[in-house]
Amino acid sequence: MTEIIECVELLRQMVAIPSESGHEAALAAFIETFLREELGMQTQLHQIEGSSCNVTGCWETGAPTRRRLILGGHIDTVPPTSRWRTDPYQLVQRGDELHGLGAADMKGGLAAQLLVLKRLKGERERLDAAVAFAGLADEERYSLGAHAYAEWMKGRLSGQETVFLMGEPHYDNIVTGAAGKVLLSLHVRGREGHAAVPESGVNAIDCLAALLEAVRAEYGPRYQNGLCGSWCCLKIESGYPGYRLTIPESCSCLLNKQLLPTEDVEGFCQDLQRLYQEKVGAGTLTVRREIPSYPAYQLEPSQKDVAALTTFLREQFRHEPELRTNQSVSDGNILYNRLQIPTILFGPHGVAFHTEEEYVLKSSLAQYMEELSGYICQEYL
Repeated sequence: MTEIIECVELLRQMVAIPSESGHEAALAAFIETFLREELGMQTQLHQIEGSSCNVTGCWETGAPTRRRLILGGHIDTVPPTSRWRTDPYQLVQRGDELHGLGAADMKGGLAAQLLVLKRLKGERERLDAAVAFAGLADEERYSLGAHAYAEWMKGRLSGQETVFLMGEPHYDNIVTGAAGKVLLSLHVRGREGHAAVPESGVNAIDCLAALLEAVRAEYGPRYQNGLCGSWCCLKIESGYPGYRLTIPESCSCLLNKQLLPTEDVEGFCQDLQRLYQEKVGAGTLTVRREIPSYPAYQLEPSQKDVAALTTFLREQFRHEPELRTNQSVSDGNILYNRLQIPTILFGPHGVAFHTEEEYVLKSSLAQYMEELSGYICQEYL
């Protein structure tokens, strides 16, 4: 069986195993078996909560090494929608496209990385690094797996120079940083009154609407000019019990705020309070941080792992992906900030993830395996 056929077959088996966030145990067990039986790694399953699991494996060298290379990424998927025209858990090939839930995000990258490790198995004694694999749960939700992995890894790095190459679907671009994000709950307290006489009270709904309009007016131009991250109101509710002619005294919303590396949560929350006082001035505003919350991170092009990878791809494969700071978040935000591990997102070419049209390009799986194995051989053998 050729390597690309084996990779597609492995991907087919992984797609067939449902692994929605919070229900990754079956896929974690499948990967653990592969790591142990096919790669000869020391493995461990880590229960996060309920049926949510991380899986780890490693090749430890006989003598201590100064470096550690971690491959892997998240093993969970979003739930399938009713718009899928085929079975989301059956890999379907259409020309060069391999369709299936999680095929791009990111089981394709995981399958390719596992086959690269299988290719290198015979060279493991010569590797100048401890090589590990980490499959993390819950990335599509709260990143509970990344937080648990960061806690588990504390004290295990032993001062080793470590890099995590995540097989996320970024091929024409390599992600070397990401915006952060914070989920905020905004609560406005007004004052009841008779709705036929609006001036007799303070309408909390009107107050919150005025605040959101003030945020749009102030932050809209900044966002358009690339000076701040995006924001989105996810839900608004007033707790209104049913028809009665009474001015609503409370209103709440959930606000998601993406954060560039130059922004901080505290500054944004202070801006919300300032805008409320300036543009509303009635009632009171309370702002609370909710879960999840991700700090931003950024690796410079000159960072040694980034520079080594991009130089290798350019010189050996004439492949020059754009270096990108992602507007969305990933487990990289967690691992970089909690463990100070440089985290680079580089994987096969995926399209339309989180939708019913999701697919990974078969040709990019083959090319990615060649590039990744070549890079590891150059840097760690």
